[in-house]
Amino acid sequence: KLISIVLISSLILDACTVNSHIMLKTSKDYVYDELDPNKNKEEYKIAINDVIVFQLYTNKGFQLIDMFNQNGNNNQQNRNMMMGGNGNFGIQYMIRQDSLVELPILGEVGLVGKTIKQAEILLESKFSEFYVDPFINININSRRVFLFNGSGGDAQVLPLTYNNMTLFEALAMGGGISQNGRANNIKLIRQHENKPEIYKIDLSTIEGIKSGNMVLQSHDIIYVTPNPNYALEILSDIGPVLSLISTLTLTWVTYMNLIQ
Repeated sequence: KLISIVLISSLILDACTVNSHIMLKTSKDYVYDELDPNKNKEEYKIAINDVIVFQLYTNKGFQLIDMFNQNGNNNQQNRNMMMGGNGNFGIQYMIRQDSLVELPILGEVGLVGKTIKQAEILLESKFSEFYVDPFINININSRRVFLFNGSGGDAQVLPLTYNNMTLFEALAMGGGISQNGRANNIKLIRQHENKPEIYKIDLSTIEGIKSGNMVLQSHDIIYVTPNPNYALEILSDIGPVLSLISTLTLTWVTYMNLIQ
């Protein structure tokens, strides 16, 4: 009886830890946001905390403007600050939490929600008041997404190295869906204004190609739901309990043999 009580109590306590590593669980009747097929083709849009590398040319790209030199400050330190990630001159600016970025001459400008091309056209229009035929080039080198590929221990932060990187490309960069992951239950979480949008994506069939080709946005969370391994985890949890019961049983048998 004592052994049975210990076993039952241990199972009840250990059951609470089974699949406790699974994140972002949803109820069976949870209503996901509807994935608009048109959004799959949307270009990347500038977001808060993005770091843009900004280059300004005149005469439709003929001459690069060195804004630090224009201000009479051309020391090496400031020239180093102008270097973009690819070795070309460009000034780095971060998009603030209020969605604005402060640029030379123009001051505060709102770029959040615009594609890179839209931002370049906007800035060219504004700088045309000060320069002849301005040409703007913008790169963003801080874009990233968070990938949980279903293995439980290989989460990754992946850079969006291309302007319009897709879900398929991010999964490929992360090594694909793990053997323990469920291709038919992928959650994509995207921050939209004041609330997150949560999409459920099924890549287990050929019909999932449209969803797999959706363009990712910075700070998207890709969560591949892992398979629940109930049997394996229960055995792992009750292993110490079985060992304890075996030890108690052996001790009890030894004790009974001694007193007989």
